[in-house]
Amino acid sequence: MPNLSRRDAILATLAAASSPFGAALAQTPTRGVGLGLTRRGTPQLTLGPFYPVIRPLEEDADLTQVQGRRALGQIIDIAGRVTREDGTPVPNAILDIWQVNAAGRYFHPNDPSGAPLDPGFQGAAIIRADAEGRYRFRTVKPAPYADRAPHIHFDVKGKHRRLMTQMFFPGETLNAEDNLYKGLATDTLRGKVTAMAQPKSADAPPLYIWDIALAVE
Repeated sequence: MPNLSRRDAILATLAAASSPFGAALAQTPTRGVGLGLTRRGTPQLTLGPFYPVIRPLEEDADLTQVQGRRALGQIIDIAGRVTREDGTPVPNAILDIWQVNAAGRYFHPNDPSGAPLDPGFQGAAIIRADAEGRYRFRTVKPAPYADRAPHIHFDVKGKHRRLMTQMFFPGETLNAEDNLYKGLATDTLRGKVTAMAQPKSADAPPLYIWDIALAVE
């Protein structure tokens, strides 16, 4: 487990970085914010063993390039809103995000996978949602590894509440075999941790929408 006081200091320092997708935030579709579809909160899931104890060289909302080098793998966009259980937005929420690269390797010294690191992939980022709770970032689709389906880790902080959880991808056959995913008791709960794929645009990467609801924010 990371030192939480150190993590909070990192969050406070880095969260002010602006998103390269700022203009796109206002155009981001959502899954029904304000319509009750995110009520009762996004399920809490484990932090996992590979939180990035060494922060990457860059921490902006585009994980697909580092110092001019491009990441390997399928580029995707992830967007959505951070809300309270009633669907109202959580303004300026901080999202700490990390994942494996396209080969299945975390940017962590203790990852035993043997898969290669990708010098063009950030592996992690800390971003801030806007005043309406909207967030957006660009990454590569994470590879499955061991007994895990593709997923992205999130540590989300509002003004009063914090949520550690993971986002899964729709239509993945490995979802049914992933212990965390199948450990959720109902299809409703599993749906709350599963993003929605948007219709593909010819001139943009695939877009996944995932709204995050914080309990009693």
